Amino acid sequence: MAFLIYQKEQRDNKTLYINRQQNYKLGGYGLIYSLWKKRGMPLNQGWSVNVNDLLQEYNENYNDKNHSLLIDFHPSSKNRIGIIEIEHIHLYTFGENMTAYWTPMMLELRDVFYKENYENLSNGEKKRIISEIEVYAERQKIIEFLYLQGNWNWGRNGSTNAAFIHDEPRKYFKKFF
Repeated sequence: MAFLIYQKEQRDNKTLYINRQQNYKLGGYGLIYSLWKKRGMPLNQGWSVNVNDLLQEYNENYNDKNHSLLIDFHPSSKNRIGIIEIEHIHLYTFGENMTAYWTPMMLELRDVFYKENYENLSNGEKKRIISEIEVYAERQKIIEFLYLQGNWNWGRNGSTNAAFIHDEPRKYFKKFF
């Protein structure tokens, strides 16, 4: 996945997302870890962040009125482009003694751009296509479950990054459906 920050702009009664070539780091020792620390390192409980929390952690002048956190969920594809937007992330961090063991998370996302059936899409052509995206008011909501390991990195690359949801996290996540 590629994690991209887009600037929002209103032009001719249209909402446009403009790629200003900024990336963010969600996992690892990125935005989620920083916010976990700022929230007092909650363990064995649920906690949530919204897009404003994430944007302002990246840059205190950013908010959801002027920027968006997007994810290209298959950046190496040569036949499709799929871009989604983060709205909220709900997390449940397991651990003890101020140490996180693992964190299942539920991402609330919105569809931004999806098109397939390209033939051998080049990186340059893809970059041009997604440099400016018109965003429509009616967009599908998407829910995704992932997890972060104790070192705040994503589950193993090349493996399914599925999260087993135990009773307590399931109770916590249920209220967001």
